[in-house]
Amino acid sequence: MMKPAEIARMIARRRFSKESELHWVPRDHRSETGYANNTSFAPVDRSLGRLDWSVIDPMKVRVSKGASHFFTGSEYFWSRTRSHVWCESQFERDELMWLDFAGQVERVWSQPFGVVFGVRSPMAGHWHVPDFLLQMSDGSYAVRDVKPKERIDESVQLQFDETARLSATLGWHYEVLSGHSVHATRGVEWLSASRHDRCRPSADIEDKILDAATQGKTRRELCELASPDCPLLACAWVDNLAWRRLLALDLSSVFNSNTLLTTAHRERTDAISVR
Repeated sequence: MMKPAEIARMIARRRFSKESELHWVPRDHRSETGYANNTSFAPVDRSLGRLDWSVIDPMKVRVSKGASHFFTGSEYFWSRTRSHVWCESQFERDELMWLDFAGQVERVWSQPFGVVFGVRSPMAGHWHVPDFLLQMSDGSYAVRDVKPKERIDESVQLQFDETARLSATLGWHYEVLSGHSVHATRGVEWLSASRHDRCRPSADIEDKILDAATQGKTRRELCELASPDCPLLACAWVDNLAWRRLLALDLSSVFNSNTLLTTAHRERTDAISVR
């Protein structure tokens, strides 16, 4: 069952403490809304980073600025959790799609907590809500902010540097995502249309495609091989294998029927996943 999109639950900054803190709103199944009525907070230290944040399941804690020149909100369907992830801008959505394409992230929380910088921080008197909290496939956590390079000035860079330092204290990896080639992003977006399990080929057809592409075949050739009577039917199958990185391609080139695809690696696919 697909989870509905959720609205933001605003948090109130408690106070400026000597040490920096995280402020978040956890899920609480006992309440009518499903979330705790009060904001939780704790000093930034390694024990906080070791908590099971998949159980905390933090709610989005900041309201979007709304549509403007830089911000046009959207939602990205994260198939692993069958839920939509809020993106404050199309730029954020593209970066989330790239994270999905990389295949190393299991779960995503949008604007999951506020970082309240302590009085000892050069950012004292300010706070910051990171764009995404990620749970990686190995169970670790990571924080991502999204900002085009041309919009990162000295004050923003200081904010990111301090967030990186606090993330390291938590034991989480931190990175600022500043965009990819527009051309490559459109190619990944095309492949993303076939990321769903309904586009996944059966195990025998998957093996047939990957065997044929060992030395490289065009997308057209693979489609004709997989479905001789109706090559168009196989486009989603081939694109699904490329999305799952079983077929490698040059994203800097134009993506079309003449795109060269080569087997990258193999994984066992005896059954179609039902998540």
